[in-house]
Amino acid sequence: MKLLALLLAAALAPLCQAAPADTQRTAAWFTAHRDRPPMLRQFLQRMPKGADLHSHISGAIYAESYLKWAAEANYCVDTAKLAFVPPPCSAGGTLVLAGKLPTSTYSSLVDRMSTRNQAYAGQSGHDQFFDTFGVFGPVSGIPDRFVSMEAELADRAAGQHIQHLELMTTFQSGAVRKLGGGLPWAAESDFSRRRQWLLDNGLARLVEAGRKDLDALDAAYRQTQGCGTPAAKPGCAVSVRWLQQTTRTGPPEQVFAQLAYAFELAKADKRVVGLNLVAPEDDPVALRDYHLQMEMLGFLSQQAPGVKIALHAGELTLGLVPPEALHSHIRDAVLLAGAHRIGHAVDIGYEDAARETLKTMKEKGVAAEICLTSNDVILGVKGRDHPFPDYLAAGVPVVLASDDEGVSRIDLSNEYLRAALGYGLAYRQLKQLSRNSLEYSFLPGASLWRDAACRKDAPGSARPSAPCQAFLAGSEKASRQWALEAEFETFEKMPEWRQAAKR
Repeated sequence: MKLLALLLAAALAPLCQAAPADTQRTAAWFTAHRDRPPMLRQFLQRMPKGADLHSHISGAIYAESYLKWAAEANYCVDTAKLAFVPPPCSAGGTLVLAGKLPTSTYSSLVDRMSTRNQAYAGQSGHDQFFDTFGVFGPVSGIPDRFVSMEAELADRAAGQHIQHLELMTTFQSGAVRKLGGGLPWAAESDFSRRRQWLLDNGLARLVEAGRKDLDALDAAYRQTQGCGTPAAKPGCAVSVRWLQQTTRTGPPEQVFAQLAYAFELAKADKRVVGLNLVAPEDDPVALRDYHLQMEMLGFLSQQAPGVKIALHAGELTLGLVPPEALHSHIRDAVLLAGAHRIGHAVDIGYEDAARETLKTMKEKGVAAEICLTSNDVILGVKGRDHPFPDYLAAGVPVVLASDDEGVSRIDLSNEYLRAALGYGLAYRQLKQLSRNSLEYSFLPGASLWRDAACRKDAPGSARPSAPCQAFLAGSEKASRQWALEAEFETFEKMPEWRQAAKR
């Protein structure tokens, strides 16, 4: 563990600035309390954490919220199948109103919708994890509940001092799949003709419908949260942007249509900052079509080079799939699809050109979104078997992310704690990971750390110079980074950190 900590310290050291006295005192407190996880949790709960960049909105909601919303909507629960039944339904037989569940059934449903109790699940973490989506899916689709979901996540983020969320969801999902179902997929057709067919047959109308969905969501969210009023909820201070999902397990024509739609929606609406491919990467269709889907992304990216791409790639391990399926997923995501961030990236050790891929990710600034708990639950990969320290040692930019915090029963603070306890990371290294999360976000504008406008100013100061103010006003990313530095300055001045002696 000591050797690993030294390696990680060396990997992150070039990224860290010279530490002022407050930073040194805060780091000393963290080191002095390293063997006290409850105290480190308190510390990390309060530590500023720039962004959570890898979060599926439906999987991030806790089961208890779904049960509450089901009760409010007069759903029933089939107690034999542990499944929600939409209204109208009448209690009787195996059906019980969701608002009147016995305690044992309520608890079993929480287990059914999460990975809380693997003994109850009776199946692998992988299967239990992905099965949960089919259970809470009917409730997540209740009209107007999407607003409640966004509010829950934004408020939880604010409570952990997270400034920015990039949430994965799918706008106009059914309509786009229906359009894609009619897309001619003759072997001789090229991507250009297929894209033009979609544009000629209503893709633009669906983009406009998606924008209207976003308008309605924003209006309802601001009203629900009281944003802009004295009664504003904490989540109003958190910026929320969207990544349009495409399901990788569909037929090629539907996947292409969804990807084409995602690019067009991101081009048309700045609230959609990028796109992603979702669903189990080990699914037979996903494995069969992986290379084809990377080629689709590469082509569409050439048509819209300004659209950002984050991809689940390498969420695999030996045994889950044959060795032949582990040779190039991350490399193809970077080189063929042109991904700007890679989600999970666990199977790098099995790839044929791993060293070259790591070098390319470093040179291109392709960040690895590390989801420690998720990788443990789904893949059984943790501790020394996880490539997290290898990415750091290779100089690849790394961010910590939650993935599906409701299903996994965690939050982002837990992932920082896990990184600290499992890999010996010190405070300044965790601080750099927090900074990375905004640096590699898809927020528009130049980076605070890559532009000279504020170089002479103390980052986060209350009174930046006029040139710096003008720069911050023109860059949403830089303004968020500036605010993060201000939060760190306040955090590190807390009197608790002035005494490093153990309590």
